[in-house]
Amino acid sequence: MSSPRRGPPRAALLAIGDEVLRGEILNANAAFLSERLFELGLDLREHRTVSDDPLAIRAALVQLRTEADVIIATGGLGPTEDDRTVDVVCDLLGLDAETHAPSLEAMKQRFSTHGFELTPNNLRQVRVPVGAEAFQNAAGIAPGFRVDLGGGAQGFFCPGVPREMEKLFVDAIRPRLAVLAAEADLKPPLVRTWHVYGMGESHIDHRLAGILGQTEGATLHFRTAFPENHVKLVLRDHDQERAQANLLRIETELRKRIGPGIYGIDGETFPQAVGKALLAQEATLSIAESCTGGMAGEVLTQEPGSSKYFVGAYVVYTNEMKEKALGVKSETLANFGAVSEPCAREMAEGVKRVTGSALGLSITGVAGPDGGSPEKPVGTVCMACAGPGTTRTATKLFSGDRARIRKAAAFFALDMARRYFDTRRR
Repeated sequence: MSSPRRGPPRAALLAIGDEVLRGEILNANAAFLSERLFELGLDLREHRTVSDDPLAIRAALVQLRTEADVIIATGGLGPTEDDRTVDVVCDLLGLDAETHAPSLEAMKQRFSTHGFELTPNNLRQVRVPVGAEAFQNAAGIAPGFRVDLGGGAQGFFCPGVPREMEKLFVDAIRPRLAVLAAEADLKPPLVRTWHVYGMGESHIDHRLAGILGQTEGATLHFRTAFPENHVKLVLRDHDQERAQANLLRIETELRKRIGPGIYGIDGETFPQAVGKALLAQEATLSIAESCTGGMAGEVLTQEPGSSKYFVGAYVVYTNEMKEKALGVKSETLANFGAVSEPCAREMAEGVKRVTGSALGLSITGVAGPDGGSPEKPVGTVCMACAGPGTTRTATKLFSGDRARIRKAAAFFALDMARRYFDTRRR
C-alpha cells in the first residue's frame, strides 16, 4: 500500500455512471461508504459523481489523487460498452488490462449453473489493470481492485451494484483501510444514535438545548426519516475512558429530557422495538386495518422472528367486512361512522377476540385524496389498542399525501402497542 501523506489520511468517493448523474439511480453507495469511513476515523473530503465519459472519469481521478490519499470509486466495471473504468485507469497509469483468472473461472461456473451463454463482452467484466491487487467479487462477477494512482494516492475500484460493493468493502477494502488508520494513529470517534418516535425535530432540539455543556470534542446531529427522528452524538477524544464517561453522562441526561419517545439506539429499528416490548410482556398482537390496508402488519414483519409475537391481521376495508369479520355493530357504524373511535374500539376488541391475541390493534381513517368532510377531513385516523386492561383509543389528524398519512397511521398505531404496558406513558 502507498505510504500516507503527512497528516491524517484524506479520503474521497467517486461515483461513475450516467444513470447516477441523471438521478435515475440513487447513490446509496455514497451513504454506505461515508458512514464506514467515518467509523474508521478517516477524513472524508469529497463526494463526486461523473458520467461514463472516459475524459470525465480521467479528469476526476487526476484531480482527486492530488487531494486525497484514498479514493474509492464505484461503477463502470460491467460488461457493456459504457463500462469504461478499467480502460481509463489503465490509460491513466500506462498499464495494460489483464483477465483475473479466479473471477473468470467463477463466472464460467455461474453461467453454466444457470444455463447462460458466455458472450465476448462478458470477458470485459473480469479485467483488472496489470499489477493491481484484485479482489474477487463473492456477490457478483466483476472483481474489485486496488491500484496506486501516483502521488501517494491509492484507488479502490468496485462495482456500482450496492450489494456487490458492500461485500467487497467489508471483505477486502475495510481491513486495508483499518491498517492505514492504525498506522496514522487515528482514533475512531465514539458514536451513539438515539431513535425517537412521536416528537418533532424542533421539539427534540429544544429539549436538548445545552446538553453538551463544555464537553470538548462533542457534537450533536439531527436527522429526520419520516416518521422517525434520529439524534446522533459524536465524541472525538483520544482518551477513550473519558469519552465513555462523557457518553454515559450525556445519555443519562438525554433520556431524562426525551423520555419514552426514545424507542432504541444505534442499529435497533422501530419494528424491533415493538417486538421487544411485546416479548418483554410475553404478549401477542393482532391487527385490524382499514385505511392502511395491511401496512402496519408489513412494518411489523420486516424483522425476522416476528411470528413470536405477531398473530396475524385482518384488512377490513369496507363496512360489511368490519361487521362480518370482526363483529363491529351496524349501529356503531350508523351512529358514528367507520372513522370513529367507537368503530376503532370494536375493531380492536374484535380482532383480539377472533385471534386470541393478548393485544388487538386497529386503524380506520381517511387517507385521501378524496373522502374527507368538514367533520372528518382527509388525514383523520382513529386507532385503538385493546388489551388485558382497558381499550385505549386515539384520533389523529395527519398531514401530507395518501402515502404519508397511511405510514404515519401505521407507525402511530404500532407505537400504541409498543407502549401499552409502559407505565411511563404520557
